[in-house]
Amino acid sequence: MHNNDSLFTKNALAIAVLSALLLGGCADDGSNGQAGADGANGVDGIDGVDGADGQDGQDGQDGQDGQDGQDGQDGADGEDLTAAPALVRVATLPLGAEVTGVFKTDNGEVFFNVQHPSDTLPDGWNDAAVGAWTGVDIDNLDPRLASVPVPASDAPEAQVVQVATGEYQVLGRSGDTFAGALPFGFGAIVKGDASMALKQSQNPDFNAFIPTNADGSEGMLYVAWEDRPGAMNRVNLQRQQDGSWQVTGAADVDFSPVQGTLINCFGSVSPWGTPLTSEENYEAENTAHWNDPNYSTGYPNNADIDLLTDYLGGTYPNPYRYGYIVEITEPTSETPLPVKLFTLGRMAHENPVVMPDRKTVYLTDDGGNKGFFKFVADTAGDLGTGTLYAAKVQQDATRDAAKAGFDITWIELGHASNAELESWIAEYDDIDRSDFVEGETSYITDAEIDAYANGTAPDSRVAFLETLRAAEAKGATVEFNKMEGININFNGAADNSVPYMYVAMSSVDYAMADDEGDIQVDANKCGIVYRLGLQSDYDVLRMEPVVVGGTYDGSAENRCPVDAIASPDNIEVLDDGRVLIGEDTGYHVNNALWVYNPQGE
Repeated sequence: MHNNDSLFTKNALAIAVLSALLLGGCADDGSNGQAGADGANGVDGIDGVDGADGQDGQDGQDGQDGQDGQDGQDGADGEDLTAAPALVRVATLPLGAEVTGVFKTDNGEVFFNVQHPSDTLPDGWNDAAVGAWTGVDIDNLDPRLASVPVPASDAPEAQVVQVATGEYQVLGRSGDTFAGALPFGFGAIVKGDASMALKQSQNPDFNAFIPTNADGSEGMLYVAWEDRPGAMNRVNLQRQQDGSWQVTGAADVDFSPVQGTLINCFGSVSPWGTPLTSEENYEAENTAHWNDPNYSTGYPNNADIDLLTDYLGGTYPNPYRYGYIVEITEPTSETPLPVKLFTLGRMAHENPVVMPDRKTVYLTDDGGNKGFFKFVADTAGDLGTGTLYAAKVQQDATRDAAKAGFDITWIELGHASNAELESWIAEYDDIDRSDFVEGETSYITDAEIDAYANGTAPDSRVAFLETLRAAEAKGATVEFNKMEGININFNGAADNSVPYMYVAMSSVDYAMADDEGDIQVDANKCGIVYRLGLQSDYDVLRMEPVVVGGTYDGSAENRCPVDAIASPDNIEVLDDGRVLIGEDTGYHVNNALWVYNPQGE
């Protein structure tokens, strides 16, 4: 309806408009009418076509660069997921040579020796060497360092020292005179009056570097010679810009004030900076044979005692003067003075280690059927008076040597001073071979040992002069076999960051592997390194195996597997708790120096 209404309205409007138009057109001569209304606007025309775009204007000049924004934070380091090995072979030695004298300085420098290399090596190379491992900071050695390859026994590499990194620098070889500084040669066993050499040694064993300036770039290297009689040289060293060492002087150490030494073995440096070398007297418990003219199988034997007699200018030696720790006092003076520490007991000492309390000392006794000992001084820094102890162990309930640990208790052997012991030792000075009677002894008797054990002896001399026999009489464990080097990291032990002591047993066998006594484990001829936790007072109450040699094969060229230790001996504990282990073995064609990482796999 709406649409129709609109149409009607529009039509009516159109008719009205048309009528108006018709009426207006009929007028003649009349006045003009009013103008009509404007018509509606016409429809807009169509828009014209857009004109063409104008040309682009020229680009303006670039504005100046804004200042760089701040660097973003560094991303986190990526994680190296390669596991560090537990054992890395960092050096191999020439044929026939053992690793000795392993010594680490506070700067991470390392000295070690090539002891008695094979006579089959070329001339010069078959002389023992004392040397330094240069170009390496052992305390920061890469834990993922690859092991040195084991050379074939007929390869050129088997004739030299190989190291995993850096270089091995020979500082001197047996017989070197160092431009006349040593008239009889490096390692010569020189008579007590310095008139002649008695023999030439090929057995450099202990090294001790004593710095003479603040940064350790200069110092004196003490080198002990494991022979009968023993000897020691002092070599002055200066570190060069490239890290190598220059020898600037050398001298013999005079042992005549202590009537000479025997078999100067591994050692350590005291907290007060004095070298401590060990007399490894394997006959310490066989004193009855000392003046037996028919005893030729000992170590030392009659021939060795004859040389010692020559050293003394014809005086027959007193056995109770040999088998001790020898402290080199005043080591940087022109004439260092040796002092025998009788208080630390008489045995086949391998080496002592003094704890940070400067009172407690642990001592190993090399050989078979031996003990483990501890000394506690009365006064810190003075080892001249104190108490000697021997270990009694209780084995864990397993024969597996790789698992069996031992709980330790300490049995007191005796208390004495060096002055007391010197007076007791002097009582035996005038005995010689003319006093020997078959079936008897010229020295401490079994009856005196019994009296000591029963508490009826007049003094404690037995504990210090017949230490192993005293330990056995008191019920201590005397079954250890080839207990060798023992050591700590001094600073790590002091601040508890490395609260462990390590000891090498070069062969777990014989009395340790029988069915009797305190120790009854299965034999491991390749050896074991044990760890001993340090208590707050530096006591030790337990030892456990941590580095275990492989299976022995007597028919193989290398009787112990080459990728595991054989006959471990020298021990050095690094700042981060890793352990340097030197071998003294005939079970590897080429002896090795290892790094053990307790955190490795």
